[in-house]
Amino acid sequence: MTRILLIRHGEAAKTPESVDPDLTERGWQQARRLAQHFTRTTPIALASSPKARTQQTAQPLAQLWQRPVTIEQAVTEIPSPEGLPLGERRNWIRGLLDSNWDEGDRKLVDWRRGIARYLLQLERDTAIFCHFMVINSVVAHIRGDRRIQQFRPDYASVTELRLQGGRLEVLRLGEERRSRIL
Repeated sequence: MTRILLIRHGEAAKTPESVDPDLTERGWQQARRLAQHFTRTTPIALASSPKARTQQTAQPLAQLWQRPVTIEQAVTEIPSPEGLPLGERRNWIRGLLDSNWDEGDRKLVDWRRGIARYLLQLERDTAIFCHFMVINSVVAHIRGDRRIQQFRPDYASVTELRLQGGRLEVLRLGEERRSRIL
């Protein structure tokens, strides 16, 4: 059995112009609190989306456990439609939240399949620092549910999965965010 922790990044300093924002001071606090939560836990492998906010969220735990963080492209944030201006991305994502995964959108189908392939090949317990939509995509996949938003993972929340016999199972959803997501 392989244990997989999907950890949402801490609060990021997002603006309509920022392609890859850093964590806010609050986001850094969330990352440090998260690491403290794991002080008595046996260290496991660490992986992160290539985005700055996920790598920064992983840093305190990597330092605590003295582990390297592997950068994994498969768990990067959801790709925008071709030609979508950066300033309109937030509204596009908000519009997705109450819809279903569309099997006709090749880019999103490939993105979701890439995430599932990556998770299914893991052979050791791994904590993966990733994004809201990655976590929802995985939970939807496991549940066989077409709805995009399965739940509202809060910043630095931990969703626990188990991989056994080639099947993923949700053991525990991460803490949910009570206020607006984006």
